[in-house]
Amino acid sequence: MAGKIEIRRSGEKFRFVVLNRSGEKLLQSGQFDDKSSTKRAASSLARAVSGAEIVDATKPAAAAAKSSTRRAVTKR
Repeated sequence: MAGKIEIRRSGEKFRFVVLNRSGEKLLQSGQFDDKSSTKRAASSLARAVSGAEIVDATKPAAAAAKSSTRRAVTKR
């Protein structure tokens, strides 16, 4: 069984919480005004991380590759 993303209500606001397989809270979102916005954000997070790779950004090679992908500044 995989972890879960639960949508929770707190008064008039909603938020989502990411739980691991043991049910421990890993991450909590900010507050949303409505349930549909909360569900869209939680779905986007689930899609984004499902195929994500882990990148070590602390290595010098990764930092150099990251900086080279920046857009060049053009003078007008």
